Amino acid sequence: MAIMRIRKRYTFIFAGFTILALSYLHVVDVGFLLQGEFASPMLKAKCLQSLQERHRLTITTLTKNSASYIKEWIEYHLLIGVDHFFILDNESIDNVYSVLQPYIEQNLITYIPWRDSYYLDAQLQATLNTQQKGIVYALSLYGCKSQWTALIDDDEFLLPKGNTTVKDVLKFYTDYGGLAVGWAWFGSNGHSSKPDAMVIESFTKRRRELDVIYKTIIQPKYFKRLKTIHFPVFHQNYSLVTENYEILSPITEHVKKLAYTLNHPTSDIIQVNHYKVKSIEDWTVRVNRGAVAGYRNRDKLTDFESYDYNEVEETDILRFLPALKRNMGFVV
Repeated sequence: MAIMRIRKRYTFIFAGFTILALSYLHVVDVGFLLQGEFASPMLKAKCLQSLQERHRLTITTLTKNSASYIKEWIEYHLLIGVDHFFILDNESIDNVYSVLQPYIEQNLITYIPWRDSYYLDAQLQATLNTQQKGIVYALSLYGCKSQWTALIDDDEFLLPKGNTTVKDVLKFYTDYGGLAVGWAWFGSNGHSSKPDAMVIESFTKRRRELDVIYKTIIQPKYFKRLKTIHFPVFHQNYSLVTENYEILSPITEHVKKLAYTLNHPTSDIIQVNHYKVKSIEDWTVRVNRGAVAGYRNRDKLTDFESYDYNEVEETDILRFLPALKRNMGFVV
């Protein structure tokens, strides 16, 4: 028994040193870390104590075969004040790593190879999809490195309204577990082929109403678990609130089986722009690549019309376009 205890203790010590070493390189071998003793509650519910809070604002996301557009997404969010990205790569087969590599070398991205089977907890395997398990893992391992992290996808752009910044907005919500942000769905603007221009300038028409569910920016130190990717649950006394300080209700409206709020969404202060369909060509590529969230969440080609919202024009995000083009090396 004594030998077993000693073995277990040294296993955790070795795990700690391994994680620290890989963290320093900003590349994490998840398959290695989640074997045997590494698949412990330590990685599910709390941060590693040695990883101190360093960044005010980060993004935690999964990506899959996103090489053709992720550079714009990264440069845009760096422009508006994001400090760091935790990116889980869900078995991409394009050259997305080559696109991410310069940012990894600059310590702007922590790159985590990801596969659904990495998460060995049986209960989580049964209740969470690929995306949710990846986010839970990343928050468990790296949550303490962020004061705030946005749980958004690589086709979603944070948009602070007026002359504010995202960090300025978040100053008013530090007493809460997280901020629920209005979610605006943009359509194709009538493009059948992929435009030879940036995403944010090519797709400016969207659904008139915001979606009934939200995207979130959370304080990981208060995070407890995920109900869905849109509804994180926090430790006692910490809530998810809208920009108007309305606490989200856990009552399901059964809208897409995902709506967990009875509040009317607004985006007067901050918004998430969702560019899901883009052009018909982009949509075809998206469907063929497979869903980031896993097979059961896979889109179909026939879904295009259901998501192609072009009801109103919105160009608020274009105020960042000249600076974004300069940062990406385009002549303005």
